[in-house]
Amino acid sequence: MKARALSMLLWACCACAQAGPVPLEDGDLAQVRGADGISFAMRLELNQPGADGVALDSRLYIAHEVQEKTTYTVFKNVSGVVQMVGLSLSAKTSAGGQEYMAIGLPALTRFTDLGFESLSVQADPQAPVTNSLGRFSLDGEMRMTGQLRLWSH
Repeated sequence: MKARALSMLLWACCACAQAGPVPLEDGDLAQVRGADGISFAMRLELNQPGADGVALDSRLYIAHEVQEKTTYTVFKNVSGVVQMVGLSLSAKTSAGGQEYMAIGLPALTRFTDLGFESLSVQADPQAPVTNSLGRFSLDGEMRMTGQLRLWSH
């Protein structure tokens, strides 16, 4: 008798474990509540050198049209690594009953060789850079606490 009860219990557990996702109606979905929201960890690598150690020649440019003439702001060889830990997003309700989104600021953000080789303004975004307005490089860490809260109207 015990063996039969145990086998029935195991069968029921296996049947539940194999059940797939179940679609929810809008009313049922509106009743679903999360616990703490979503947390993110990110590693963003921009234009890192290949296995041979050679950096790519890349450009990020923004077109501007003034009096029917187009010029481009060109950032040459944007590269680096950004690591971010602890960014969170959660839906909250204030003491007054108003709902808002709470964006938890990242606890740690690390920048490694983040920047660009040159900045220029030119008529052709693919032309060689002849007059650079400067370069930018950032290495270091940033730690933050707190929340950014967003309410809809």
